[in-house]
Amino acid sequence: MHQPKALIEATLRATAFLTRLSISNRVFESLGGPAEAQSPENAATGEPGSGRPATQRARRYQLGDDAHAFPLVGLVAAAPAAILLLVLPALGLSPLVCGFVAVAALVATTGALHEDGLADVADGLFGHQPREKALEIMHDSRVGTYGAVALVLSLGLRAALLAELCATRPLLAAAAILATASASRGAMAAFWALTPPATGTGLAARAGRPSRPKGEASLLIGGVIALCLGLPLAGLLPTLAAAALAAVGLVLLRRFVLRRIGGQTGDCLGAAQQLCEMALLLGVSLGS
Repeated sequence: MHQPKALIEATLRATAFLTRLSISNRVFESLGGPAEAQSPENAATGEPGSGRPATQRARRYQLGDDAHAFPLVGLVAAAPAAILLLVLPALGLSPLVCGFVAVAALVATTGALHEDGLADVADGLFGHQPREKALEIMHDSRVGTYGAVALVLSLGLRAALLAELCATRPLLAAAAILATASASRGAMAAFWALTPPATGTGLAARAGRPSRPKGEASLLIGGVIALCLGLPLAGLLPTLAAAALAAVGLVLLRRFVLRRIGGQTGDCLGAAQQLCEMALLLGVSLGS
């Protein structure tokens, strides 16, 4: 009984940080102390408001401790989009419209958190700038040409792939967006755990890098969820193709960021999630 309750609490805490959904501060009370001190924003950024030093707040709650729950957060975040992919085709909307609306719902639920990371990584690492300049560009909130192109490709490709699935099999499209949201966040947690930080001052560092076992557990949980959702509907070959494409993409991204900036940042985590989600959807669509 204790373990399911702990997993639910971990999922709610991670959901409070990784989505725009309103989560009660009570889920942080099990960590001790007043609820306001447990807000993920205070814990990760060290902003004032908790009445305690930033170092104490970081010890009180670190997002990395809940990394094993990331795949479950993916299911929560993608649930509205999955429902839309089932309802909108029945209302007579075209598959392309359904795909774009579903992606828009997913972006709205997460607050474009991972898309922001993808854009920053594209701007910083594809401009042939030295390491320090690249990190400075990634920290800049403005979106440049590379970032804009990356966002267009990510949003457009995911919408088009979902539209292709929705055209003939809306149920598979709904299952695919749930499976890829879960598996990609499990892969993101593993990427975080297995890749050293590029700096000690970024959001990913302050949020508490997860241990290797937690990262591996998150990857396993996300993979199992994706298999349970995708295998019965998509079949073996598309499922294997999706897993292979995501794995190759994650390995290449890890090698790239290690070579360019010496490790990962919070933006790199968002890029990892986006890349895996695109690869997984592409793999499912190839054989479906």
